[in-house]
Amino acid sequence: MTSKLLGATAAALFALSSATVVFAQTTAPATPAPATTSSTSAPSSTMPSKDEIKTARQACRQDATGQGLKGQARKDAVKSCLQQKYPVLAKRKTCHDEGTGKGLQKKALHDYVKQCITAS
Repeated sequence: MTSKLLGATAAALFALSSATVVFAQTTAPATPAPATTSSTSAPSSTMPSKDEIKTARQACRQDATGQGLKGQARKDAVKSCLQQKYPVLAKRKTCHDEGTGKGLQKKALHDYVKQCITAS
């Protein structure tokens, strides 16, 4: 019974990883398209959508897995990859940490982060 459950789980994980690889491969050609819009300065100061972040994070995870990274090294590689693709996310995190350090909460923190991101 347990071996059947483990086998089914392994098969499901393999299917998901295969689907992710196919998905990542189909989204890879879409990456050059934003390059044409990067000639304008809007993408660098605009927050990416949740779907864009999710797709980029999946691609970064695939890269880290392909490099054989595990544990903290994998987490660091994924974080670095995302920061390279979307520098505004790194700036947002820095602004959020600054605002939290100043004791700001909720609406005031949200306004501070928004102002901080657009200031640079």
